[in-house]
Amino acid sequence: MEIEAVAGGVPSPRAPIRPTGVTAELADARAKLRRSVPSEHWQGVLAEVSRLQFEQKMPPLAALQAVYAKLASGWLPQVPRPLL
Repeated sequence: MEIEAVAGGVPSPRAPIRPTGVTAELADARAKLRRSVPSEHWQGVLAEVSRLQFEQKMPPLAALQAVYAKLASGWLPQVPRPLL
């Protein structure tokens, strides 16, 4: 039994899906923020982003940008001390 190939045979490799619009802006802002802070401060940075969103009613992108501006001015969140 012989089977004919559909649409020319070998499938072409898929290109990775790239976010666009606001999703891309959020991803870029988060990546930029992540690169600009030492890893031990990352949780504090995320907490500050969440705080701004909740208390100041900021949209996610605005909160990320505000925290980035704080970091650029020299602010760093405290590193939580381990419980003894």
